[in-house]
Amino acid sequence: MAGRTPIPVARAMRNVATNLDLARRQQRITLELLAERANVSVPTVRKLLNDGAGTFENFLRIARILGMLEEIVDATDPLRTPIGRARAEQDVPKRVRRC
Repeated sequence: MAGRTPIPVARAMRNVATNLDLARRQQRITLELLAERANVSVPTVRKLLNDGAGTFENFLRIARILGMLEEIVDATDPLRTPIGRARAEQDVPKRVRRC
């Protein structure tokens, strides 16, 4: 059940959008060129860069064009967290069942 977006998530969405837009401007890439290279519409790119709103796929498409995709993949590596490193040597289940 989807509800209101938690404040920390909304803040992160805005910050990521701001970072992506800054990277685009630093690289001197127009919205139109970014949209073309990412194979998404200009309004979709604008919405993602202004509001942080959009699909996960479109976010990753834009990140790829801006040269950030590998860093995003690395940032989600569970071995980069203390719990992930501690559990790396344990047997990790294929799925977790509800109690």
